[in-house]
Amino acid sequence: MELKDKLLNAAAPVTFFEMVPPAEGQPEGVARCVEEVGRIRALADAINLPEIRDENRGEARTFKFIPRVEPRGLASRIAQETGAEVLINRGVVYDAEPLTWFRETCERFQVETVALVGGESSRLKYPGPSVLEAAEQVRAAGLPLTLGGITIPSRRGEAERIRRKNAAGLIFFTTQVLFDSNDIVGLVQSLNGLESRILLSFAPVSQPGDLEFLRWLGVDIPRNLDQFLFQRGPSADGPQQAEPADSALARSLDIAQRTLLDVFDNLPPDPPLLGLNIMHINQRNFAPAVQMLERLGHLYGNLVAARERASLA
Repeated sequence: MELKDKLLNAAAPVTFFEMVPPAEGQPEGVARCVEEVGRIRALADAINLPEIRDENRGEARTFKFIPRVEPRGLASRIAQETGAEVLINRGVVYDAEPLTWFRETCERFQVETVALVGGESSRLKYPGPSVLEAAEQVRAAGLPLTLGGITIPSRRGEAERIRRKNAAGLIFFTTQVLFDSNDIVGLVQSLNGLESRILLSFAPVSQPGDLEFLRWLGVDIPRNLDQFLFQRGPSADGPQQAEPADSALARSLDIAQRTLLDVFDNLPPDPPLLGLNIMHINQRNFAPAVQMLERLGHLYGNLVAARERASLA
């Protein structure tokens, strides 16, 4: 079954594995990325490659920007060498004439699924079209692309924004990385009756630097999450000492599992289809990301199957 058909099939669980592209000029990083995809290919329906940009939102960022390999070039190599389905993210607002890029993406790179991304700040003026305008241009040009988008559950008016984008042809949305269920439960309930798929995004956290990188990406981090994940206790010499990374990871996995269960426990009568997006944010966290993919993927698959059985009863 093709990815587009899976995305709109209520009986089919859909799981993405999101990988930040390696730094430019490091061929060994690209080779390692392809190798990693080969190792987890059976666990995910598609590899999700984000587009990392250095955008100034008017506030200090704690991580230095590192130029990354172009997602569509990496996507093409992954598909050729592993056979995996690959989707890429594209910031459409940065390109005043995006149709050339979309055509090249289809014809030269053979990428068929693209998540359209808007600007990082509504206060800035961008040269390119909005997500809605870009979707209309793709549709008017007759390009054979499956379109998706990004959703920030805490953003005001998000349900209406998703419905407008869905009407423009976007059939899936990946959430911002989730660390609690407060906003996502309300968003899913507000999307009752929507014929689209919402993929819940999670990322394993084992060290403070993981949270700092997610903050650099613009993820909303709940207050006191650092304290909860990296609980400290007195050492033999007196000063506080952080617990081992595996303790933080275990708490991170528990948060993700509780959030996933909360969403399924609070679904509206006619919910949108749900999916799973596990984010691998750095090389050190590959093994934790695979652990999260296996654990949440199994739970998510069972939840989808249970709902399908109930609908047929």
